[in-house]
Amino acid sequence: MPSLAGTTGCDASGNCNVQQILINTLEPATFFAPYRGFTAINDAQAEADSNYNSLQADFRHNVGHNLTLQIFYTWSHTLDDVFGGGGTGTSSTGINDYDPKRWYGTSSLNQAQAFSMNYVYAIPFFTHAGNRFARASLGGWQLSGVTTFSLGPPLNFTCGIAGMASGVGGNVLCNPNGELRVKKGVYDDPEFGPTPTWFDPSTIAQITIPQLAANNEPGMFGYLGKNPITGPGRNNWDMGLTKNFSVPWFEGEHSTLQFRWETFNTFNHPQWSGVNISCSPLTAPGPCTGPNNIGNGEVTSDFGPRVMQLGLRLAF
Repeated sequence: MPSLAGTTGCDASGNCNVQQILINTLEPATFFAPYRGFTAINDAQAEADSNYNSLQADFRHNVGHNLTLQIFYTWSHTLDDVFGGGGTGTSSTGINDYDPKRWYGTSSLNQAQAFSMNYVYAIPFFTHAGNRFARASLGGWQLSGVTTFSLGPPLNFTCGIAGMASGVGGNVLCNPNGELRVKKGVYDDPEFGPTPTWFDPSTIAQITIPQLAANNEPGMFGYLGKNPITGPGRNNWDMGLTKNFSVPWFEGEHSTLQFRWETFNTFNHPQWSGVNISCSPLTAPGPCTGPNNIGNGEVTSDFGPRVMQLGLRLAF
């Protein structure tokens, strides 16, 4: 192979073990960029296999007694053969992309269960109070809100050995090391102190060197598979309290001054969003733990604490 001439792994006759050269990343920098003036040329193919199945329920009703209610629930499963991206095929990690069927499974877009409810409740107290001041100040309030419960999107794990790549020149998956599942806990991080965790990092293992070979043997490029566990979901309440006050400021016109007190994440419930799912390339074959993997499995971000806002709105 002329483009590999002189590379370690080629004999004097120019015969090269291309796969071993790729595994040990011995190929020259221009091996995948043979055209002068170009560093990389992307190949985009408009093909993917995906399907979506769901059970959807929708309840809308003015239930009376000053309450209006809407409820939505979806139980679903999205599957595709795209690895990386968002199930749209717009990006990939380069893991054995020559065999899309290998990656058919739960999509990165999958959200298995989602429940949403919105409501408006006209609080009846003091609405017909005999005292004018009590009726004007304490009556006529409305409580409204949007409540959401949902499971999170899947989490995906990739591994890799420092200085090495797969036999097709791409990344690889990890190996399972026991039962990989959501296991909430707290870890005393040496930098941040007690930190919530989402899974046990010892259940993820670094790949072995023989698994880098593109030989279609069991465990090629990792045993784990894509999107093996579910990430953090939501338990969120956004609520508001409003009241309209009639004002006589515009003669001959009806005018109101609306007071609004709105809260987001009303009950200040911790809602995680990001999780550290790294496995250091310096990790020897075995669990993704130890000094090179501090922080693996820890929660890294959330959707924010409770936020409140007050407002006045004049309508005339």
